[in-house]
Amino acid sequence: MVTHLSRLVANVGGPKSNRRRLLISTVQSMLLYWAEVWADALNIAFYRIRIARVQRQVALRVCTAYRTVSEPAVLVVAGVIPVNLSAGERKAIYQRQGEIGKDTARTEGRSRTYQQWQNSWQQVTRGR
Repeated sequence: MVTHLSRLVANVGGPKSNRRRLLISTVQSMLLYWAEVWADALNIAFYRIRIARVQRQVALRVCTAYRTVSEPAVLVVAGVIPVNLSAGERKAIYQRQGEIGKDTARTEGRSRTYQQWQNSWQQVTRGR
């Protein structure tokens, strides 16, 4: 009986939550390596789609969601800022840290990124 029920809920196995968080933070670090330099490349749809595809796959694993879940929804559930916004944030912090200090630039950049993410989430029709 237990094996029969486990087949009904097929997508709940795998690593524990803390290991999933480690996975997403590692992939985010790799995706955003030197983002200050290449962040403008994400203005081109081809590059933005390719890098977002990797982020979506990892977010699906973190949430143990099925592949049919939309990208915006799975990123919100996983609590992961979209890579194009994160790259833009890193670039803005890098450019402003000389003027206002690194800590202030980080605080301003993060609040701006959260606002952009909220605005983009409100405009999305997929995954509501």
